[in-house]
Amino acid sequence: MTPVVAELERLGLAEFLADVPGDGVDRLQWAAGLRGLDGGLRTVAGFLLLGESARAELLPPALRGALPALVEGGVAAYRGDEVQLVDVSLFRARGVWLFAEPPSPFPVRHYFGRDSVALSRRIGYPPGARVLDLCSGPGFQGLVAARQGAPATLVELLPGTAAVARLNAELNGVADRVEVLVGDLYAPLPADAEPYDRVVANIPFLPTLSPRGEEAAHEGGADGFSVGRRVLAGLPQHLAPGGTAHLTALLLQSDRGLVAEEELRAWAAEHGCGLTVALTDRMAVDADSDLVQTTVSDHLESDPLAGPEELTAAAAAVYARHGATAARLAYLRIDHGMAEFRVYDRAHG
Repeated sequence: MTPVVAELERLGLAEFLADVPGDGVDRLQWAAGLRGLDGGLRTVAGFLLLGESARAELLPPALRGALPALVEGGVAAYRGDEVQLVDVSLFRARGVWLFAEPPSPFPVRHYFGRDSVALSRRIGYPPGARVLDLCSGPGFQGLVAARQGAPATLVELLPGTAAVARLNAELNGVADRVEVLVGDLYAPLPADAEPYDRVVANIPFLPTLSPRGEEAAHEGGADGFSVGRRVLAGLPQHLAPGGTAHLTALLLQSDRGLVAEEELRAWAAEHGCGLTVALTDRMAVDADSDLVQTTVSDHLESDPLAGPEELTAAAAAVYARHGATAARLAYLRIDHGMAEFRVYDRAHG
């Protein structure tokens, strides 16, 4: 698969993506930029970025030769005499080429978004460090580590998404430094696995309306932190002395501060860890907010007969019970062997 990357770079696709503002994961921005292209680069960019169908013989040789692997990996399919990507686009961030799904208000299988890039920028990987990437999705965090010389074990719940992660490892030439396991968080790891120097988890954090105790393994629960709690529960066993862990989270905030602050403080004190919470984006939690409406839309995907108005009231009531006035996108850094608890709020300087 690595010849594909060399071919795309020769064609100029890396240069095109580097000039797109933001994190380069916006189909509208790509479409606007493609208006000035023609020839082979226009065909390839339309195929890989916008999901346009293409005749295989019009694609460059290395990409054409990789089509069977893309089809087998579930990211491409033939439509008559043409081929088309299935749900995904090809991103490039931090030097990593990645088949993944563009950000969407609807549930996705192969997630990649601005928080993926922001999380990766917070982590350093010394060469040779052992890395565990939980909730790996299409593998971005683990691939960043592997490209820096740190062998990575990726764990993903969905077998189809794990297959895409393996494909991405081959695409980036790091398959020999990446192991992809299928399962729920720490469950697939060998019982005698050595602790890891870095543990990273871009967890699913969308709040869900499943009854308490009945959430699926991938659901964030009423406050969006159900998966995060399970990551923290297994972390003391799997984080090496002196190691660090990095998590994304959606944390509820009241007029008095973070709703989960005392819970996080108690966990850090019990396990002898320093914990830094960096708060970034602020989201409203009223009935008309994007967060509540996304929660409702997500529930309707699995329960289409539910009433949207009743679901909206139920979602808003959950936040009200917590006393939440907002939800904050947060990045948690956990340092083994330290003791300080810190909250950094970017909104307040």
